[in-house]
Amino acid sequence: MNRSTRRALAAAGAVLAGVTITQGIALAEAPHGVRHQAPHGVAIGTRLAAQTDPAVQLIQTEYAARVTVPTASARTSFTALFAKARQHAKAGRIPSDHQSQVKWVLRTARSNVGRYFTPAGPARTVKVSSLGLCTGWWVTPQGHMVTAAHCVGATKAELRKTFAAQALPKINDGDVKGFLKQIMGIAQPDDELVRLATAVFTRFNTETMRVTGLRQNVGVAGALPGGGMDRSVKVTPVALVARGRSYPGEDFALLKMAGARNLPTVPLGDDVDVRVGDTLYINGFPGLVSISTQIFNLRSRLYPALTEGAYNAKRTTVLGVPYIQAQAPSYRGNSGGPVFSQEGKVIGTLIAGSVDPATGESAENHSFILPVSILKRRLAAAGVDASRSQTSLVYNDALDDFFAQRFKAALPKFRKAQRLYPQHPYVASYIGDTKRAIAADKDRTPKAKA
Repeated sequence: MNRSTRRALAAAGAVLAGVTITQGIALAEAPHGVRHQAPHGVAIGTRLAAQTDPAVQLIQTEYAARVTVPTASARTSFTALFAKARQHAKAGRIPSDHQSQVKWVLRTARSNVGRYFTPAGPARTVKVSSLGLCTGWWVTPQGHMVTAAHCVGATKAELRKTFAAQALPKINDGDVKGFLKQIMGIAQPDDELVRLATAVFTRFNTETMRVTGLRQNVGVAGALPGGGMDRSVKVTPVALVARGRSYPGEDFALLKMAGARNLPTVPLGDDVDVRVGDTLYINGFPGLVSISTQIFNLRSRLYPALTEGAYNAKRTTVLGVPYIQAQAPSYRGNSGGPVFSQEGKVIGTLIAGSVDPATGESAENHSFILPVSILKRRLAAAGVDASRSQTSLVYNDALDDFFAQRFKAALPKFRKAQRLYPQHPYVASYIGDTKRAIAADKDRTPKAKA
């Protein structure tokens, strides 16, 4: 897996929770400290995580290109600056030493490098790449996936900035050293002179660099059967079917994996399923864990994480797009992840979190969710009918028995789910747990009547 990560995308006073990749949400307690409970005494979050994890996937979008940077050739106007510097020194307007005169020349040139330098050979070419990680989720058993538009559509300006950060530092450093050696001879330039020369060549190289041969590849990092991932994780290509406008627009994208069948899915709900004050549940891949930390091993870092927070308010962006504000901190990576009601139905897609305008830092307890009504409209426009998979129906039925300690009833259902979808990332683990529970005489399956 490529180690480079795409820089976070930011728009309209919000930091997108994608791509580099992610989002973690503080757990919200129910009134009086009592956690919400599902039937059989199982917490709603526990059940939701078990039901939805199989459909939640880690998406990687890789960009690769070549950056070509010409060599800066001094124009006659640049050479003329040295004569002006000597005149200023003679008139006492600047110090008379050579180093001070060069500083004056560079200060003048850095404001308009195109006036004083022209592109020339030899050109320097560097291969560059950028990897962004987000979250997506299966919406049909045949491989249709929903995610966020910004996860799979970086702008040219964003990519240019990312590629410049990769390709230019070494080139800039070489240009600065060559220039100072030529202009100063054996004299040692001071720090200010180095900074001025760096500013000039950085600006020239940034303005004249060309990005060519851009390629984009979007893939789903499939979990290992049994759960988790390792260094041999297989990334399966997916095609971009439809894409909306990034936040603050309708930040929606639809992907398709070819040849898929019986994939786990999650059900769509309705906007009216939730209201202000309800608890929302977010599932996805927090980049702070998936990418940034080296504390956890790679296998465990690539499990999705379920978090929760209160529905705070309805908002509308400057582009007229409705969003849900939730009381949950946003980090990069969860972008595109599904957001659930307590009943386990998708009510939207996580898109962004707000930022402090003074510091640019992510603000606590603010996430923005694209409502499910927009997702449904976009899916219909693409001719996609969101549907439950037989795999998920059987698997969820098995989970009901499992959480009710009806282990003997759950076991054949887990096995059926595994036959339907052999690559299921979690069913093998449940089969093992179920067998151990039966062996430990913990089964509570009612005996059949004679």
